[in-house]
Amino acid sequence: MIRSSLPTILKVAATAALFFSLQATAKPYAFITNQGADSLTVIDTATNTVVKTLKVGSKPSGVAAGGHGRVILVTNPGSKDITIVDGERLEVTGTVTAGDGPLGVAVDSDGKRGYVADWYGHYVSVIDIPARRIIARIPVGKSPAGLAVSKDGKRVYVANRDSDSISLIDAVTMKVITTAKVGKHPFGISLDEKKQRLYTANVLSNDISVLDSRTLQPIGSIPVGERPYAITLALDGKQVIVTNQYDDTVSVIDADSLKVIDTLEVGEYPEGISTHPDGHHVYVANWFSNSVSVLDIAEPESTTSIPTGDGSRAFGQFIAP
Repeated sequence: MIRSSLPTILKVAATAALFFSLQATAKPYAFITNQGADSLTVIDTATNTVVKTLKVGSKPSGVAAGGHGRVILVTNPGSKDITIVDGERLEVTGTVTAGDGPLGVAVDSDGKRGYVADWYGHYVSVIDIPARRIIARIPVGKSPAGLAVSKDGKRVYVANRDSDSISLIDAVTMKVITTAKVGKHPFGISLDEKKQRLYTANVLSNDISVLDSRTLQPIGSIPVGERPYAITLALDGKQVIVTNQYDDTVSVIDADSLKVIDTLEVGEYPEGISTHPDGHHVYVANWFSNSVSVLDIAEPESTTSIPTGDGSRAFGQFIAP
């Protein structure tokens, strides 16, 4: 009996191993909000193909992946709420009512806390994700947009567009520690914890502000393209990539010299941007092209375009780190 059962057992084990191997290659996903379609497109970054489209709230804009890709939050300014998505089962699991203008969003590494910038309320909402409720509202500057959370979950950064400033929030006390001036109309931000820097994309001054992430003291300013919107890091922080809305390009910045070293064409009106965990594949959401451009920063001439939905914005870290 034991001998006759062994081949079957081995077959089952091999099939299971193959199944879990295939499941592993399907991650991470890129989650793209389509503002005109009230939907969320899910891209398998292993194959660069769309694997699912989910209906979310009205006019979705911001999106953030946290908890090692298990938790996805989507901000819906039209319906004034936040959609919670299971990043493994790819299913909507809940909705949290927000303020009048939910926009920027971030999720901590544990997937337990979410932070949402309210454009009209001038505050950051703190969400207890397992409980699906807002537990605090932290007043910040005018028209807050982009958010970033430190890996230990203790610090939260927010760009206050109409105040031309960045606020640093203590996530434990849920109070603003300090606020610093940057360029005109900061929108997207990115945190480099290795270099202890914060980068802000300043829409009206067409530049990037570089700050010390501990003190928010200025380090430098970098001219880029027209209407810089969102930022990501590549090659383990050696490069900083920013989308330029009006130029249909991204600027590639050397983090050591703080100078633009390349400008790459993408789709029309690029907005959200995020980097694959491999460090060199960068995904760009193109609002007017209804697509995502995939750039290989190691081979800039290689670009892939993936059709998504109407009005792809994907403002936030839409690929789990």
